[in-house]
Amino acid sequence: MAVDGIGTPSDELLRLGELSGAVPLSPRVLRRAGARVETRCAEAALPWDTAGLEAGAGADGVRLVPLRLDAAWNSHYPSGGNDGLLWTGRGTSSMLSGGASFRWGALSGALAPAVSWSQNRWFTTRQNGQSGDLAFRSPFYGDGIDYPQRFGAGPFADWSLGQSYLRADAWNVAVGISTENLWIGPGIRNALTMTNAAPGFPHAFVGTSRPADIGIGTAEVLVYWGRLSRSTYVEHPTHPMVSGLVLDYTPRWVPGLTVGLSRHFVQVWDGLRVGDWLAVFQSPRKNDLKGWYDDPTGNNPNDNQLASLFARWVFPEARLEIYGEFGREDHEGSLYQYVRETDHTGAYLLGLQKLFGGGARTVRLQLEATALQAVRPPDSLRGMPTWYTHGRDLSWTNEGQLLGASIGPGSDSQTVAVDVFGPRGRIGGYLERVRRDNAYYWSAIEPLRDDALTQDVEVTAGARQLLFAGPFEVSWDASASYRWSRAFLPRNEPNLRLVVQVALPVMPTR
Repeated sequence: MAVDGIGTPSDELLRLGELSGAVPLSPRVLRRAGARVETRCAEAALPWDTAGLEAGAGADGVRLVPLRLDAAWNSHYPSGGNDGLLWTGRGTSSMLSGGASFRWGALSGALAPAVSWSQNRWFTTRQNGQSGDLAFRSPFYGDGIDYPQRFGAGPFADWSLGQSYLRADAWNVAVGISTENLWIGPGIRNALTMTNAAPGFPHAFVGTSRPADIGIGTAEVLVYWGRLSRSTYVEHPTHPMVSGLVLDYTPRWVPGLTVGLSRHFVQVWDGLRVGDWLAVFQSPRKNDLKGWYDDPTGNNPNDNQLASLFARWVFPEARLEIYGEFGREDHEGSLYQYVRETDHTGAYLLGLQKLFGGGARTVRLQLEATALQAVRPPDSLRGMPTWYTHGRDLSWTNEGQLLGASIGPGSDSQTVAVDVFGPRGRIGGYLERVRRDNAYYWSAIEPLRDDALTQDVEVTAGARQLLFAGPFEVSWDASASYRWSRAFLPRNEPNLRLVVQVALPVMPTR
């Protein structure tokens, strides 16, 4: 099958098919958003017709990447996530993407750019004491993160190379360059380190082409080096280097189980030394790095590290999968400190997916919970860095949007969704609760003892549908939200949100 995107109907169908036995089991903890070829079991049924995706898949030649038009509308304040280049501010926002991919023996590639436009209507923002572009800077973390509360004072447009890449695959080794989004970890709604909430960044990579047989099971590996871009809403925008290492392992004796780890660094580009290009292979203990940096403690002020451990277990007989991820946002000095304070900067994600029924109708239940901050007691002598934030312009963002979970720094969320799948598509609904900037609340807002300033909490109820209409895929998502103390302002606000996507799917070319 020819597949592209993260969270697209074809990508969604693969994960659904694993639970029903229609798609061979695969780790699916290291995904890229560009055009690619996946396998399915020819004898097993899927809820949707895949003949168009199968035609010519994997053969040499040129193939069109789906042409997609995304449009979103928010009534009162910005709301969105996992939408790449698009920033869904108040009012109408839209994005157009598409292109073509090719395969020629060991070489493959795609040119699939995207353009976006946002109406960016006025809404109440929290004052940060700055003027000009800096007035839109994060009011909570300053230059500790390039995460503006609004992208300027009016409409704006943007573009990127989108899900473009050039790669060579030989002897199960892949090397290349790319601007694709990466999704690392087993999560569906969120992931701790890498999602498609921000535009993809240019990067070079080397890794396995597919899970490699290592005797005791299979394994995948990816190492990448990239360059981030900052918005104009921080005082001194730079272009930090980002690098990462991802490993996953599927034991031969435990079918359906995959465990893995990821480690990522953001580093100041100017003054990079040879060893900095291989930072992902450094010891995780700062004590082992003494003498390597100017700081005698082994701490490097010119980098920031994120790391995670994750697992996914699929039970096709029960039509169930469970998954989880645990991450940290900082080194420790020694093994003793890891044992003593395992939860220091700890974050976690837990979720499951379960199918019910069969035949012409399949019901899917999804549950997922994410927490990005363990709150430090107020009398603690040790600081607690907030996820995705860091000084010296080393935050975990690209072009002002988060590389990780779209819920934001120091936030947590809980989501439940139910969808019914049939030959014409799917229809369902969801409930979600998000508490934002919780670490900032306990450190800066709660000590004010102001009863008008409560935690920033949003509750959302939504309905969604995917419909196949002739050669087109049409999907919509309509939701109503109520948010208490948005940005810790003394007011509560409702928000209505509508998202529509129209896509012309992958079509084989002559």
